Amino acid sequence: MAVVKAENLTVTYGNRPAVEGVTFELKEGETLLLLGPNGAGKTTLLKTIACFHREYSGELRVFDRSPCEARDLIGYVPQIQTINVKVPLTVLEVVAMGAVYRRGFVHFKLPPEIIEKAKRVLGFVGLSDLEEKLFRELSGGQRQRVLLARALISDPKLLLLDEPLSALDPSARVEVATVLGRIKRERGITMMVTTHDINPLLEIGDRIMLLSKRLVAFGKPEEVLKDSLIKSVYGPLARVVPVEDRLFCITGDAHVHATGVK
Repeated sequence: MAVVKAENLTVTYGNRPAVEGVTFELKEGETLLLLGPNGAGKTTLLKTIACFHREYSGELRVFDRSPCEARDLIGYVPQIQTINVKVPLTVLEVVAMGAVYRRGFVHFKLPPEIIEKAKRVLGFVGLSDLEEKLFRELSGGQRQRVLLARALISDPKLLLLDEPLSALDPSARVEVATVLGRIKRERGITMMVTTHDINPLLEIGDRIMLLSKRLVAFGKPEEVLKDSLIKSVYGPLARVVPVEDRLFCITGDAHVHATGVK
């Protein structure tokens, strides 16, 4: 089943195209890694699929519906944190927001079933011991895992993640990447993940999209991660280095980590 299907998709802001003529199909249970430099249209594509941006032409179907008709099936974690850290929200309250907003509750009147579900998803992301801690007191990696839990509490069928590893130190990147691996293995949720540093995520990537406003390449990791394609987007210093059964993707704007390729 095609979870996301786009044919000749062009997304605009006014008369200015941000994504042009993109065609691809993502199947149920697959993880798509979106790679491209700043301004490539990665965030715009996610926002359009999530129905936050509606200026587009061509065909875009999500679970064989329009994006807005499929909104209840989509979890979205933006790159820029939307939690006001001046408000003294606990970790448990932040996670519960994912269910509260769907059901119209106010956060200080949380039903017991939402509280219990929030605790379960916090356990899933490895943060059960922090449920009463204030969100603003967390590290960057802990905050990112809380936001993942907030998205998971509504049981999405499609998870859209915009730069989940950005601004994290190496150990936090490993923690977040590990949670994404658990989501894939244990929950089977279809995911689309934008990233500048693809290396920590390659082991969960079934498909890679190389985007530079237009679709440069789409396919399996070994089909897309080629010197000629990477250089065409990132310039002559970018390259892909194979080492036995692993690839190292060097784009010039990200640290390099060892990654496995299926």
